[in-house]
Amino acid sequence: MQVDARNWKALLSSGQVRLEQAGIEEAGNKLRWVAAHLLGCGLLDVLGHLSETPSSETARRFDHAVGRLATDEPVQYVIGETDFMGLRIRCDPRALIPRPETEGLVGCAEEFLRGRKRPSVVVDVCTGTGCIACALATRVPEARVLATDISPAALELARINARELGADVEFRQADLLEGVADASADLVVSNPPYVSTGECGRLPRTVRDFEPRLALDGGRDGLQAISRLVSGAARVLTSEGRLMMEIGDDQAGAVSEILCKTDLLKFLGLRSDCAGRERIAIARRTAR
Repeated sequence: MQVDARNWKALLSSGQVRLEQAGIEEAGNKLRWVAAHLLGCGLLDVLGHLSETPSSETARRFDHAVGRLATDEPVQYVIGETDFMGLRIRCDPRALIPRPETEGLVGCAEEFLRGRKRPSVVVDVCTGTGCIACALATRVPEARVLATDISPAALELARINARELGADVEFRQADLLEGVADASADLVVSNPPYVSTGECGRLPRTVRDFEPRLALDGGRDGLQAISRLVSGAARVLTSEGRLMMEIGDDQAGAVSEILCKTDLLKFLGLRSDCAGRERIAIARRTAR
């Protein structure tokens, strides 16, 4: 049997050529992610292993990963995980890949929860991988965290993440806030589907062809899930409770208008992501 005697430098170099020929963007960075995963080290630490020769099995796994990357499959699915708020979150096509901008949503939620004088009830709607719920459960352990998703497959993945992270989260299959009792939640947090149906077909291939359409498609105007979520949050939130949700970078005006139309919620404003884009909408439940 032929033994692959290429060192990491040669593997990365040949992999980059293959990906660039396939038109894959950020080829070098994606390959370092794969190498770091196989080596069990950080991205920067890969440089210290370039002269080493991996086992034939590891080289085979690397080549297999390159083949998957060459189809534009997201690197997070290829390696099966990503980092979110310092947590290792398992990823696969059952759920949307956690993104850095969603960490800002968790930061806002954590700030609110830590400012409360009593333990809070949190509902994470459209939980996907469970990244938001798990992050809040581990960072604010006194909170009771419930997470919902309409997809049983996504919930299965979310439960795996919670179990591996030791996060105390209750998972429930539901359409948004269906089945959550009136006036029972102090915080509703969500990264709902907010891409318009038409725009879904124009998303980059790495998103369009691999991530679940159910987690992306927000209807004709991208606001259907958001509108229903606002209505549901007004029902389930306690007095002075908060709704915090991630929105599209072009939806600030439309979402502000939706929130301002209801007397049951007071629109508190928008928070920007690290790129300065208004991506988080916050509202407060008025007194019951």
